[in-house]
Amino acid sequence: MSMFKGKTVKPSTGLSLKLSLLNLWVFPSVKSMKHFVLYRNMNMTSAALGTSISPVEVTNISQYGLWLLLGDEELFLPFSEFPWFRNASVENILHVEHPSSNHLYWPELDIDLDVESIRHPEKFPLVSQVNV
Repeated sequence: MSMFKGKTVKPSTGLSLKLSLLNLWVFPSVKSMKHFVLYRNMNMTSAALGTSISPVEVTNISQYGLWLLLGDEELFLPFSEFPWFRNASVENILHVEHPSSNHLYWPELDIDLDVESIRHPEKFPLVSQVNV
């Protein structure tokens, strides 16, 4: 077993050579601290900032409809107003996407809804071919 003798590193790297033996053990493919710093910097990048879209989550499904949490707003979709969800599987209802700020999409059900149509369904008369 050979002993590893640490060297001093520039303070700007944020690394302590006291941990260099541990780093080489955790990352066995890394052969030196120089390579570890390069490896660490390559893997610690963040994605570019974009438009912030609030996540959407189905929080409850009952015999009357479903509830969505859109950001900090809770929305109710009654089956009487949105009959397409009545006989859908829970899995399909839970898989909702939020491609833009006013658009919700259920890919397996092929349902696109404008968020305003949920907030004010009276302004968006629906014509459905679903037998209720």
